Amino acid sequence: MLEYLFNPLKFIPNEYETTIYDIDFKRLYDEGKRLIISDLDNTLISYREKMPTKELLEFKQNLKDMGFEIVICSNNHKKRVKSFCEAFGVPCVWSAHKPFVGGLRKALKKARKAYGINYTKDMVVEIGDQLLTDQFASTRYKLYTIMVRNLDPKTEIWTTRFNRRLENKILKRIKRKYPDLYEEKLSRYVGEKIAR
Repeated sequence: MLEYLFNPLKFIPNEYETTIYDIDFKRLYDEGKRLIISDLDNTLISYREKMPTKELLEFKQNLKDMGFEIVICSNNHKKRVKSFCEAFGVPCVWSAHKPFVGGLRKALKKARKAYGINYTKDMVVEIGDQLLTDQFASTRYKLYTIMVRNLDPKTEIWTTRFNRRLENKILKRIKRKYPDLYEEKLSRYVGEKIAR
């Protein structure tokens, strides 16, 4: 069971892009994706920010015009997540406890209720900045996953910093066991991480 859970393949995203603004959403839409489940902290905004930026609001509107809806699924506490999502105008799940999949299940249920569409997993894209929480949970829940670089490493809380240390060990294991996949999916992420 533990070997199944900690299979390195479960930490490999389908795609990596530097930021959310670099993702090819038109291609994803053409492939049938309609719902975005996104992490909040250091994916959409840094821990320093509390409200959506103008750029982020424009990004959301562009996605909506394209035919996407968004739901936020965050491990952070209720006050921070709820206040951001009210200003952003999207449903949310706080205290999601990723890498457990319950938060993602709840996010999908909230999206169906909020938008009146029976989204199936193959219509969902999950976006996040952490291998150990976002990617691991989403891969296990069988969602299409896109990893982005964390926006501001200096603002990360202690639990995230601890996760980053574990992440480095997992990355080395993936590189050793699956060098081709590592090169294709993760080498750019690691390179950008080192460059910072």
